[in-house]
Amino acid sequence: MKKLPVILLVFLILSFTLAACSGEPETPDDPNPPNGVENTPPPVTSDNNDPQNPPQSGSNDPGNENGTPKVPPPEPTAFFFKIGDTVVNLNEDINNVIAGAGEPVGVLELPSCAFDGMDRVFRYPGADLYTYPVGDNDFVYNIAFFDDTIRTAEGGIRLGSSLQAVLDAYGEDYEFDAGMYKFTRGKTALSFLTDNDSVIGITYRYAVEDTDW
Repeated sequence: MKKLPVILLVFLILSFTLAACSGEPETPDDPNPPNGVENTPPPVTSDNNDPQNPPQSGSNDPGNENGTPKVPPPEPTAFFFKIGDTVVNLNEDINNVIAGAGEPVGVLELPSCAFDGMDRVFRYPGADLYTYPVGDNDFVYNIAFFDDTIRTAEGGIRLGSSLQAVLDAYGEDYEFDAGMYKFTRGKTALSFLTDNDSVIGITYRYAVEDTDW
C-alpha cells in the first residue's frame, strides 16, 4: 500500500472543507449541473501501463443465439461506490451503508457550518465517507480515496492508475481544471486528480447548491 502523498492530503482536506461549508443538497427537481470542458488538458503521453487496469470495453457479440441484435443497456444516471459487495449511492443514509458493509473502522465528527448538527466522516478500508446531517440521519455526499487498495466501481481505477486508464474507462466527456478530470452523471461527479499522467486523488461527490464542485 502506497503512502498518501502530501498533495493528496491537501486535496482531500480542501474537498471536505468546501463540501461541508457549502449549502443544502439540491432537490431532485433542480437542473443538473452543466457539462463542458473548462479548459484544455495536456495531451496524454502515457499508454495504459497499469496491468491491473485493462481498458473497459463493451461486448463484441453482435447478437444473441437466435441472431436478434442485442440492445445496449441504458446509460447510468449516477456514479456509485462499492464497499465489498455493498453498493454505496451518493446521498444515501449512512445507516443503510453500515447495515450492508458493517461498522466503519472509525468516525470523525465536526460541527457543521452549513447544517444543524454534526458533519461526520466514516472511515472504511481505503476510503472516507463524508456525511451531512438531516434531523437524526446522516447522508453520504462525498467519498475520498486515501490509499491504493480500492478501486472505482465502474472503471476499476485506483490511486496510481494512469491517466490513459481513466480515459479508457470513462471516455472523453469530462471537465478539466488544474490537473483535475471531472466526470458528471446527473447530480453526481467522479473526479480524478492527476500529476504526471498518474492518478493521485479520487473523489465521488453529490451536487451541493451554490458550490463549484
